[in-house]
Amino acid sequence: YQAEQHPLGKPAVSASGLVAHRYVPTNWLSGMGMTVANRMTVALRARQLVDPAEAFSYQEQTPLDDVTVVLVVGETTRHDHLGLLGYARDTTPRLAREADLVALRAESCDTSTRLSLACMFVRPEGVRVGDGFTPDRIDEDKVFSVFRELGFTIDLFAMQSEVGFYHRVGPDFYKMREVIVAGADAQQQQQVLDELLLPEVAASLQRRPAGRHLIVLHKKGSHFLYSQRYPRRFARWTPECLDADDGCRRQELVNAYDNSVLYGDHVMGELLDLVRDRKALVVFTSDHGESIGDGVHFHGTPRAIAPPEQRRVPLLFWASPALLADPVHA
Repeated sequence: YQAEQHPLGKPAVSASGLVAHRYVPTNWLSGMGMTVANRMTVALRARQLVDPAEAFSYQEQTPLDDVTVVLVVGETTRHDHLGLLGYARDTTPRLAREADLVALRAESCDTSTRLSLACMFVRPEGVRVGDGFTPDRIDEDKVFSVFRELGFTIDLFAMQSEVGFYHRVGPDFYKMREVIVAGADAQQQQQVLDELLLPEVAASLQRRPAGRHLIVLHKKGSHFLYSQRYPRRFARWTPECLDADDGCRRQELVNAYDNSVLYGDHVMGELLDLVRDRKALVVFTSDHGESIGDGVHFHGTPRAIAPPEQRRVPLLFWASPALLADPVHA
């Protein structure tokens, strides 16, 4: 064996080190060590978080018996592309017909899914806001422990794979995308759509016909490739960007994006129908927005320099007739 020689005559690499990394499983051993160390660090950090259910006392102003709460976390949905909030295109026809819905323009706490999920369910006092270039420090556990303290059961269904966040929710029952899709029929498996969440919600409601119940949904929403987020019957605006490698013009990207928002409105309308006869509160918001230009689509820019559209998100509240019919909640 002849090691490559450095111009000054010294070996550029250690021959023994090269052999060790080539023939001995040091690569996966070191990788495993890094993974274990990272998980230990995360677990230690989690134990240091302040639990709001323990730090504060929560007294119900109104009884929550038999109330179902559905928390829907969208993906990449901008509030300025919702017809409900003044957008020129009617991208939310079903939600616009809901009399008992409140729609607000909001701002996400960060610009990427993982960073936003870390901060969006924590009290402002539980976040040490950083410089916008590095992640904020989270000192408090998420609000889900409060739901647990108030006697809610929790189910979670996700079309994404943010396992760390799902673990922090602490659900009694959950299904992730792979399990949900595996249970779908062959036609549904060809295009993974958010509608696959609806049978899971229906089954969850059947398992919990009474009592306090929280359902958390994590949608795929309007994440790129936008045209893969909706069935062809929702392709209202054309031409669309149909291929990630096409280098599509801005209008083609916007058309596909708006079609995905239109489909999201359909999914939300179907969801409201599932809980319409229960005492139910549905909350929808998105993790972040999106920048769309000629041939470009992106989010996740450091918050300090992110363009405003990457933090424009909707915040929707809907209450069922059954909930509002109760004079205690009306």
